Amino acid sequence: MSFFSLEHSPRSGRSVLAASLIGLRARTVASWKRHRAEKALAGLSYETLKDIGFPVADGSNKNTPTR
Repeated sequence: MSFFSLEHSPRSGRSVLAASLIGLRARTVASWKRHRAEKALAGLSYETLKDIGFPVADGSNKNTPTR
């Protein structure tokens, strides 16, 4: 008696492949959306970024402890 059933192997293999492809597509879409958002933010002026709450990048924030 075989421990693994060959009857379900092809079906589960296809479903694993399909799930992998769906996951890859979802990660690709999420990556593209992040890229587009970063590109849009890069086009904004410093004053606009400051107005919408982005932190100062020059390290002059006195509320954070130095290490």
